[in-house]
Amino acid sequence: MLEKTINMELVKMRAFLPEKLSELSRVNESLAMQLLREWGDGKKNLRELWAAVHDGLGSKAYE
Repeated sequence: MLEKTINMELVKMRAFLPEKLSELSRVNESLAMQLLREWGDGKKNLRELWAAVHDGLGSKAYE
């Protein structure tokens, strides 16, 4: 039987994505809104959203 594991990297991304979107909205409100809509519509996966938010913030994706 396969043992299920929890990917803690994804857990942390999911936990901090709202905070990072809020931070992004202070520097680029239109990008933050676009990413929020894409997240809500299921158009981007978590890793894509995380990278896009950090690109918008001008930082590394895993800080």
